Amino acid sequence: MKKLIVMLLAIALLLTALAGCSKPADDTGSTINEITLSESWNFESFAPLTLEASNHGIMYYTRNFYETLVSYDNGKIVPGLAETWEVSEDGLVYTFHLREDVKFTDGEPFNSEAVKKNLELIPINLGIYNGYFGTVTTLFDKIVPVDTHTVEVHLTRPYYAALNDFSMEMVLAMVSPNAYNEDGSYKDTLKTATLGTGPYVYQGDTDGTTYTFVKNSEYWGEEPQIDRFYVKVIHDNDARQLALRNGEVDIFVGARQMSYNSFSELKKAGYGSLISDGSSKTQYLAFNVEKSPFDDLNVRRAASHAIDKASICKSVLGGLATEANSLFPPNLPYCDVEPVTYEYNRKKAIKLLEDAGWFDTDGDGIREKDGIQLKGELVYETDDTVMEDLALVLCAQLKEVGMDIKPNGMEVAACFNEYEKGNYSIGRTFTYGGVWDPHTTITNANPGQGNDVLNRASTLIDNAGELIEALNVTVDKEKIKETYEFILCEISDKALLVPLYYTNELVVYNKDKIQDYSFEGELGYIYVPLIKVK
Repeated sequence: MKKLIVMLLAIALLLTALAGCSKPADDTGSTINEITLSESWNFESFAPLTLEASNHGIMYYTRNFYETLVSYDNGKIVPGLAETWEVSEDGLVYTFHLREDVKFTDGEPFNSEAVKKNLELIPINLGIYNGYFGTVTTLFDKIVPVDTHTVEVHLTRPYYAALNDFSMEMVLAMVSPNAYNEDGSYKDTLKTATLGTGPYVYQGDTDGTTYTFVKNSEYWGEEPQIDRFYVKVIHDNDARQLALRNGEVDIFVGARQMSYNSFSELKKAGYGSLISDGSSKTQYLAFNVEKSPFDDLNVRRAASHAIDKASICKSVLGGLATEANSLFPPNLPYCDVEPVTYEYNRKKAIKLLEDAGWFDTDGDGIREKDGIQLKGELVYETDDTVMEDLALVLCAQLKEVGMDIKPNGMEVAACFNEYEKGNYSIGRTFTYGGVWDPHTTITNANPGQGNDVLNRASTLIDNAGELIEALNVTVDKEKIKETYEFILCEISDKALLVPLYYTNELVVYNKDKIQDYSFEGELGYIYVPLIKVK
């Protein structure tokens, strides 16, 4: 009897394994290629223009559903929905020649009138945020359809990074004209469906925890290999790692989805793994220069010397990230400068603090000055898998020189709210990355542009607002280079920020099901057509 039970169990396990390896078929009997991804948040909207911090996660998937006039691919601007384009000598007119074989997923033709409607309504929908997601949306003078598949975009002034902005799926993706209400606002349709021109479409298929996306049968471009994909919502990071190991999830794309140590463990366990050659964005700390103790230059410089970035890259990041010494990698346009760097040096950090009058008089390990302790909070987003460990290490390194900085992690929306109010001593954040860097990050460093941590820190840069405004109205490359050099050197000279590391993006996948993945476009964003299955 025992032998019979064992044999039946073995057969059951074998059948389960075979079922797991088999692929489903459609009504015609053809094989369906499908994969499952995972996120820690729900999709609350499928509009490419999503302003609420809690909804920003859609931007990692936008390219699958929506497309732009031009595209960004590893630092280069390449054709998108426009096959070719010209720019007038004065930089004021961009003429786009559109593809003629494109339709939106609701059947509406993509043409110059559709471009006109989108470009005229995007700034209106952005409202007070117009300019935060690329400067070009603030410069539209008029949009002129020349013929069905040619459109001119007239700007009020030249802008050196206009084409980069035109390639941003968030917020300059093209949506069907039917997606807009009469007043120009988005219809509620975009909460449960996509109305773009991309290779995939969403039509409201979800049970609340898993979302189903299917191939766009009318897609104009190369047909993707994946017929449909699922995104399973798993809030806990450890649970998501387990889901990959037990086959519920097939692939993770982006360093935000796993710690560097988890990546190394999964690689050792036999999973497919990839590391991007280039970096996607810079992770950095920004001091709140408006309140004690980091309104003191010596304290900021001391903190910069107290942080051992090399050790962090080795221990917390598993040697898979590159130590940063400037806000941007030097290979980015206008960023090949040599700012002051702060090497790890505890003795120098302590001397700077003592020179500024900070001493530990009672032996509790925390320095004081005029009866006030040298303490504060490091505020960061818990959405990032690496931050819990990183925050502890950063606070421990600062504690070694007598700074009592407590880690305070919170959800994205709450974190942004604290940054806006200035309720932090140190904020951990990152540059926009990819197509957004360096120009959008620098534009939004303008003290008059917003209230994030970089913006507040830049108030100590001499004439920052005027410099950035002037930068955005010139096409003189030498002038642009001089401005970048000045701003980046000011950031270092005044120790406004601590660049930590340049993010190398990571991919881990189940090799039994997936053959390969390619890094193209925005390195940390998920583009399902790049996934090749077996």
